[in-house]
Amino acid sequence: MNMFFTDDKTINLAFNIREEVFIKEQNVPKDLEIDGSDKYAKNMILTVDNKPIGTGRLIEIDNKIYIGRVAILKEYRKKGYATKIINFLLDEAKNMGYKEVFIHSQLHAKEFYEKIGFKAFGEEFLEANIPHINMKINFN
Repeated sequence: MNMFFTDDKTINLAFNIREEVFIKEQNVPKDLEIDGSDKYAKNMILTVDNKPIGTGRLIEIDNKIYIGRVAILKEYRKKGYATKIINFLLDEAKNMGYKEVFIHSQLHAKEFYEKIGFKAFGEEFLEANIPHINMKINFN
């Protein structure tokens, strides 16, 4: 297993995973998924046996840092890889000097993020016709 941040040559690895998970599986429109924000984001890839199987990104919006676009290919789910991605991104956010990190969690993933330490706040909302909830985690 290996994790790394993408560059111009490897960003398509992240897009391929997101296309499989969000566009094909969850029917998110491509123009919403590949939203143009990636040029401002730090995208990462998780590989297993040199195969890209997961991705996520950090993006700064209004002086806050968000984790987003966390996706694991279907056959690799429920093996702890998403937790590894989240922890990798949390460590990077800490290294960047952030004291809290936000996420727009799909509602079905709320318990997963709570186990990591995220707390939900605010009202549920729809994003790409999928129920979401705002969540955040604070560091000491």
